[in-house]
Amino acid sequence: MFSKSQSVYAEIVQKAWEDPQFKSELLANPTQAIEKATGHKFNLPEGKTLVVRDQTDESTVYKY
Repeated sequence: MFSKSQSVYAEIVQKAWEDPQFKSELLANPTQAIEKATGHKFNLPEGKTLVVRDQTDESTVYKY
């Protein structure tokens, strides 16, 4: 069973796959896009920034 945060994450990813406009907004301003999509304030810990990367380009390799 998914936690609430996992369910929200899955919904956001699904919406980004299906809606190119939302995907653009998510990449440009993730916090604002998530708040708009969920209708809830998205609180990050102080001093933290949320970064969303488009990893659909198979010619790019991301290393963590």
